[in-house]
Amino acid sequence: MNTSDAAANTPIPVRKQLVYSLSELGSNPIYTITLSFLTFFYTDVMGINAGVVGIVILVSRLFDGFSDIWAGNVIDHTHAKSGSARPWLLWTAIPLALSYVALFTVPNWSEAGKVIYIFVSYNFAMTLVFTFFNSSINALPIYMTDDTKSRSSAYAIRLIVAGLVQAVLSYVFMNVIDALGGDQTAWIKFAAILGTISFAACLIAYAGTREHVAPAAASSGKDVKLLEALKSTVHNKYWFMVLGIILILVLHQISTLTVGVYYAKYILCDETLAGNLVLYHHMGGAVGMLIMPFLLQKGFSKRNATLIGGFLMLGGSLLSVYSCEGAFLIVSLAMRGCGFGVVSSTYLGMLADTVDYGEWKNGVRNPAVTTCAGTFGQKLGSGLGTALFGLALSAVGYDGLAATQPESAIVCIRLMFTILPAVLYAALIVIAFAYKLDREYPAIIKELEARHSAASEIE
Repeated sequence: MNTSDAAANTPIPVRKQLVYSLSELGSNPIYTITLSFLTFFYTDVMGINAGVVGIVILVSRLFDGFSDIWAGNVIDHTHAKSGSARPWLLWTAIPLALSYVALFTVPNWSEAGKVIYIFVSYNFAMTLVFTFFNSSINALPIYMTDDTKSRSSAYAIRLIVAGLVQAVLSYVFMNVIDALGGDQTAWIKFAAILGTISFAACLIAYAGTREHVAPAAASSGKDVKLLEALKSTVHNKYWFMVLGIILILVLHQISTLTVGVYYAKYILCDETLAGNLVLYHHMGGAVGMLIMPFLLQKGFSKRNATLIGGFLMLGGSLLSVYSCEGAFLIVSLAMRGCGFGVVSSTYLGMLADTVDYGEWKNGVRNPAVTTCAGTFGQKLGSGLGTALFGLALSAVGYDGLAATQPESAIVCIRLMFTILPAVLYAALIVIAFAYKLDREYPAIIKELEARHSAASEIE
């Protein structure tokens, strides 16, 4: 692995940014499934109480979130010939493929037995395998280059692929399930197909990327221990701000995609229309995502982009509060999707910048532990959102196997689809206003370069 300064500062070529983005074919389908369809599978196919499902997923997500910190530390201390983050794309390829199928092979046991199986399979898939894979791809660009513009562009292109994968999969998912028979076997068959695609994508991403930035221990001679890395992260205010943005983005997806399946089934009276709702959202998202790599490559402020995205999402949400039918529904989802596309294209670049901020402020550089906020936020937000939604449905008398639902359940679904998002987007705007790292970043990098030069002269 070339660790020279020249190689480390060389921008990531566009072709390698594209290959890196294919890693989303490995992880995004299982993320989309757990976010949008897994709760529905557990409640309406396996007949498990929605509240129980919510609690199981919440507890699992708490384990899952903290496992990101451990995984990030392991990645930062991996010194294989192929790098620190990159090897994990190869090492997790087979387990990740198997995880797809494991989620849906729930045995025909008692409800307690099913719940135990769900807990074990979910934590194998998400707490262990997905954690290591996604933590590695979040950290990989930081090990590929020190150039912040191409790094941000690589993240943005990856998010375009993520949006496309999520849009296509969400649109066709229930239709494919129905075409395969609609029962549990249909879910398992489709999961096997997605797992095979995931395996191939992992191998392609591994083969087509290279690391050029030395691990912190190799470049400084200092091996950062986990407790030291955690202490540094806790004192990184911008890390917490980006974590907040990520939590809001995931809760947005819960309120739009997870709740959207129930909204389609019980408000629009056709569960296959869930794909249409996702399509409206992701068409707007595609617009936001497609423009961001070009803007970020030219140095457009990530903080300003987040503000623009937040206001778009808030406007779309307020429109849905006024009316969530017909053209209003389409425009509302498109605006929310466009804002989501803009913000989701910037947060990983913001997160990567917090690595440099943390080194400047605390003297500790820990790329994977810092960027684990990406997966930590996704999982914590998903767990909280899914649990709250499941508990809310259970509290209002929802029964996934019942022919009709009580009016209280219908009202709950409407509120989660319309009112809740407005609160989330207002919080996003507040965080974006407080984020000042874009303005401070050039001076921080200049001082870090001076420190590195001084350290080299001493050596």
